[in-house]
Amino acid sequence: MNQEKWLLVKENFEGTEDLTDGYYRLRSIEEGYEFAYLVAGPCGDKIPHPTIKLRKEGTHIQPIALRDLEETPILNLTEVEGDRKKIEEQTEQLLDRFIKIKKLSI
Repeated sequence: MNQEKWLLVKENFEGTEDLTDGYYRLRSIEEGYEFAYLVAGPCGDKIPHPTIKLRKEGTHIQPIALRDLEETPILNLTEVEGDRKKIEEQTEQLLDRFIKIKKLSI
């Protein structure tokens, strides 16, 4: 995972933001952080599309799990099951999307 992109996102955002393409959420959790893109559900709820758990490893952040409730079937990936590459790809895509929508630059 690109640590420079992660730091840019973290410095420019924490909490939940309603941006033009949906909701983004960044919050601290026990393992490290949870970064999510949320879409509006039929009852006004917010559905993760996806939500990614990030673990602090020293000074670096590593994606360890991904869940996407908008996919059919539900996408539930963990590094334990050998899905690290797919989780990292999805994390990079979400970081890129957030950076683009906020018009940030590295």
